[in-house]
Amino acid sequence: MSGALISINSLMIEYLGIKNVLTRDEAEFLKREITRWAGTIRTNPISKEEIEYIKAVASKNLDEITLEEIDKVVEIAKRWWYEGGGEVAYRIFLYAYIVRTYIYFEKIRKEGSKGGEQART
Repeated sequence: MSGALISINSLMIEYLGIKNVLTRDEAEFLKREITRWAGTIRTNPISKEEIEYIKAVASKNLDEITLEEIDKVVEIAKRWWYEGGGEVAYRIFLYAYIVRTYIYFEKIRKEGSKGGEQART
C-alpha cells in the first residue's frame, strides 16, 4: 500500500513540474517546512547523521541544492516512512519530492533556454 501511495503522489508531483505549475515561492516554503519538521525527528529508524543531512540540505539556498542532495533526502524520508515513520516522515518525503521536482524542471528550463540562446548567436 505505501509503495502505491508513493507512486501515485510522485506521478502527480512530476506532472505538476512538467506543467510548470510549481513556483519558486512554493518550493522555498516547502524547503522551510522540511527544516521545521526535521526539528521534530528523533533517531530510529533514521540515524542522527541522516537527520543532520536533511537539516543541512533544507537550510541551503534553493539554488545551491543539487539534485543528488535532494534525491538523498527523498530516499532517506521514503525509507523512514516505509519503516514506520508516520506522518512526519511522509510529509518530509512529499515536501522533498516537490522541491526535487522544482529543481529538476528548473534545471531543464535553464538548459533549454541556454541552448536557444546559443543557437541564436
